Amino acid sequence: MIHWYQDLYMDQKVRENPRRCRRHIERCAGSLRRSLSKFWRSYYAITLPSNEENLFDIIETRQLFFRRYAHLDLYIVGLAENYDSALELLQQILLESAGQGEEFAPQSRFDKSDFTGK
Repeated sequence: MIHWYQDLYMDQKVRENPRRCRRHIERCAGSLRRSLSKFWRSYYAITLPSNEENLFDIIETRQLFFRRYAHLDLYIVGLAENYDSALELLQQILLESAGQGEEFAPQSRFDKSDFTGK
């Protein structure tokens, strides 16, 4: 299931039409229509880490066609049009957290109650 951060970080292109981007991601997550994946627009989602060694994961939305993602809980923090924009968003998140003066851990910064379900 996909969980969206309430104050979703977005780049300029995604900010123009966030509902369309979210709908696209929700439709393609775990979809069996892999043959259509080449026609879908690709975005990059910044998610909470899948293991404790990472700070965040950056996932291209075309990867969401794999059935594996239908059974995972994805907590999406940010959404960008391309990889470079995703890195800029990630830098913004880290700088905001560093400004708080505490040791950074995504689990402490982003509480799961701040996310909404599908």
